[in-house]
Amino acid sequence: MRAKKKPLPPFGLDMPFEEALERFAKTDPREVLALEKRAKKKKPPGRKRRRKPPGVTSQSDTVVDLRHRRMRKRNKRS
Repeated sequence: MRAKKKPLPPFGLDMPFEEALERFAKTDPREVLALEKRAKKKKPPGRKRRRKPPGVTSQSDTVVDLRHRRMRKRNKRS
């Protein structure tokens, strides 16, 4: 048997109804369509590594990191 999907909770806003209606009325339909098109496009590949804050990396750290990376690659091959 298939499990039934849970119903979605009721839609809620964190603002008064008047403010929500006012903001809805001010939206430009062309702008909404442009945002929809942009959302449907394939996203560019992101960086998965964490960036270090600027000024933290020194030249000697970079050389050591490259050496360790090469060593790990060699170990994986064998």
